[in-house]
Amino acid sequence: MNRITPKNLYQLLPAVHRLRDADEGGPLEALVAVLAREGAVVEENIEQLFDNLFIETCEDWAAPYIGCTIGYRALYQIEGTDVGNRAEVANTIGYRRRKGTAAVLEALARDVTGWPAHVVEFFQTTATCQHTNHIRADHHACPDLRNPLALEPLGRAFDRVSHTVDVRSIQQSTARQSIGGKHNFSNIGLFLWRLIPMDHVRMPATRVDARRFLFDPLGAPRQLVNLPQPEATITSISRPEHVPGDITRRALDAAPALWYGPERAFEIFVDDVAVPVTQIVACDLSDEGAGWNHAPHPAGALPLVRVDTELGRISFPGDQGGELRTSFRVGFPARIGGGQYNRAATLTRDPGQILIQCPTLDHPTIQDAIEDVTPTGGIVEIINSDVYEQAVTIDAAADTEVILRAQNGQRPILRPPATVVIAGGENARITLDGVVVDGQDVSIAPNATGDSPKSVTLRHVMLIPGRSFTPAGDPAAPGAVSLSVSTTGVELEVDRSIIGPIRMTQTTNATIRDSIVDAAALNARQTAQGLAISGPAGADDPAGALTIIASTVLGQITARAFPLVSDSILHARAPAGEAPIRARRRQDGCMRFSFVPDGSLTPRRYRCQPQLAIDQSVAATEAEQGSPVTQAQRRLIATRVIRSMRPGFVAQSAAHPAYVQLRPATPPEIRSGASDEGEMGAYHLLAAPQREANLRIRIEEYLRFGLEAGVFYET
Repeated sequence: MNRITPKNLYQLLPAVHRLRDADEGGPLEALVAVLAREGAVVEENIEQLFDNLFIETCEDWAAPYIGCTIGYRALYQIEGTDVGNRAEVANTIGYRRRKGTAAVLEALARDVTGWPAHVVEFFQTTATCQHTNHIRADHHACPDLRNPLALEPLGRAFDRVSHTVDVRSIQQSTARQSIGGKHNFSNIGLFLWRLIPMDHVRMPATRVDARRFLFDPLGAPRQLVNLPQPEATITSISRPEHVPGDITRRALDAAPALWYGPERAFEIFVDDVAVPVTQIVACDLSDEGAGWNHAPHPAGALPLVRVDTELGRISFPGDQGGELRTSFRVGFPARIGGGQYNRAATLTRDPGQILIQCPTLDHPTIQDAIEDVTPTGGIVEIINSDVYEQAVTIDAAADTEVILRAQNGQRPILRPPATVVIAGGENARITLDGVVVDGQDVSIAPNATGDSPKSVTLRHVMLIPGRSFTPAGDPAAPGAVSLSVSTTGVELEVDRSIIGPIRMTQTTNATIRDSIVDAAALNARQTAQGLAISGPAGADDPAGALTIIASTVLGQITARAFPLVSDSILHARAPAGEAPIRARRRQDGCMRFSFVPDGSLTPRRYRCQPQLAIDQSVAATEAEQGSPVTQAQRRLIATRVIRSMRPGFVAQSAAHPAYVQLRPATPPEIRSGASDEGEMGAYHLLAAPQREANLRIRIEEYLRFGLEAGVFYET
C-alpha cells in the first residue's frame, strides 16, 4: 500500500496546475503538504483499527474489549506497572480448556500478578498410608536426614518432605498471616516471588587481596539469585530454575551447570575470558577470624575457583593479576536507586541539545566531558558499568541545563576522592540520573559568584546511606550526610532514588517521590532514632518545605513546612517528650493516607495511621458503652493501637535484598492504606495489594470445586 506523502499526493495533480503553482512560489504545494500530513494521520488510524482486531497487536485500551467477546471478566487496572491483561486475554481460551489444573493456576498467577509463581498441590506432600496397587516410591513418611539439599526448601515452595495433615483452612494462612494450615488433601498453595532479579552484567569485582574477591563492586555481601529460565509450555509446573530463587551453596554443588554460565545466575570473567564451569566449585567462604573459611586454597587442593553464592564471594587457587569482572543477579523489590534496568522513558533529549559520551578517546574522564558541556549546557552520558575513581564537579552556567546520566542499561559507580560538588548560575538546571555515589557525599553549593542553580534533580540515583558498605553490609559511616544543600532558593527533586541523610537550608523546597531516605544508623533497628532530614545545624534547625509522595523515610524529620505528604511512611522515633516529625509551620499543608508517628507536630492529617485507627477505636468504644470515653480510656486505647499499628520491615539495611519491604504481618491499614488502597511507602508503585486482590478473584474462577487455595510470598 502506498503511503500518503506530500510528494506522491502533489504528483496526482495535473501538470498544468503544478507548473502554474511553481511560477507563483508553490502555495498549492504547501497546502497539499498540510493535507498529506493530515491524511497520513487518518491512514495510520485506519491501520491501527485493523491491528486492534487482534490481541497481539491491539492497543492496551482495546484488550478488555477483545476479552469481552470471549466472556473475559476484567480485573482491577494497575496503572504505572508492567502488569497488563494482554497475556491473560490471549491465553484465556487455553486456560479454560485446562481449567482446574495446577499448571493453569500457576500460569494464571504469573499473568495476573506479573510475579513468578509456583503451585503446590499439598495432597502430594501430606503423609498418608499408600495403597499397595499405587506405590509412590518418593513419598516417604520421614525425610532423609542424610540429604541436606532436599531439606533446604523445608516449609517453602519446593518442599517435597511429607508432613502430617493440618485440617485448618488454608485460606486463613494468607500472605499476611500464618494461622491456617497448608498440608491437607483439598489445599492448593500459590507461592509468589516478589523480588526482582536485578542484573549486574560485566561489573568489576571488589578485590580483597590477590586471591579473594567479592561479586558486588560496592563491597557488600550479596545473596545471588537465579535468572528465571522460560518454561517450554503452559502445561508444565515450574522448577527452581524457572523462578528467581536464592542460589544456595548446596544447589550450586549439586548442579553447577544449571546456575553458572551465560544467561544464568552468575558468570566470572578474567581478562574478559569466562571461567569454564568445570573450574567452578561451591564452597563455604564465611568469615573465620580475620580471614575466610577455606581460603586461601591449602596446599594440595584442586585448582578450582571456589564460589560462595550466599555471600557473593570468590576465592582463586592462585594470585590474579588480571581484571576480574562478574555477571550476577541479586533480588530487590523495585527498579529504583539506579541499575541496569530500562530507564528509557526518562532519557529524553531536546532538539539541538549537546550529547557527549564518556569515557572515549576525546573525553577520557567524566570531568573532561562535564567541562565541555557546562558553558552551553548539554548531556554527559556514561556508557559503561565501571567504577570511576575520579573527582566530579558540576558548575553549570546561567540559564543552561546540565545532565550527568548513565546510558540506558548501565550502572556506573562514582567513587570520587572528595565530595561531589553541584553548583550553577542563575536559572541553571542540573540533573543526576542513574549513577551510584560510593564513599562520598553530594553537596549543592553556591558557585564562585555566589549564585545558585534553579533546580537540582536526582533521578534513579543511589547515594549510599552511610557513604559506603562494610564487608558485613553495615554503613561505613553511620549517620553521615549523603546530600547537603548549603545554597539558597534551590528546587530539589528526588525521584526513584535511595539516599542517606539530607541537610538543607530553610529556603530549599524539596520534592521526594517513590524514594527512600535513610538515616543510616549502625544498628538498623535504631535507624528510626537517627536524623533523616533537617537543616545544616542539626535537629533544631529545620529544613525547607518538604513534599513527600509515595516514599519511605527512616529517621526523624525537622522541616519548615510540609505542603503535602501522601501515601508515605515516615518511620521515626524520638526520646520521650520530643516529636519525631516536626513542622515549624503547622497551619500550611496536609498529610494524607500516610504513616506518621504518634506525637509528631505536623499539619492537619487525613486518614493517617495510627491516628485514624485510634479515632476509629475510640468511636467504636463510645458506641459500645453509649457514652464518651474518659481521658484515661483514650490513653489506654491509644497505647494499645500504637503498639500494633506500625510498619514492619523485612530489613532496614541498604545491603539487604528486601530493603524496607513491608513484612506480610504488617497491619493491613498500612499495607493497603494508601489513597488507592495500595501500600504506603516507597514500594507503593508496585501495587502489591491490587495484584493480590486480582489473583484471588481469578482463583475463584479457575479453582476446581472442593479445593481451597492460599497465597504465600516466597520473597
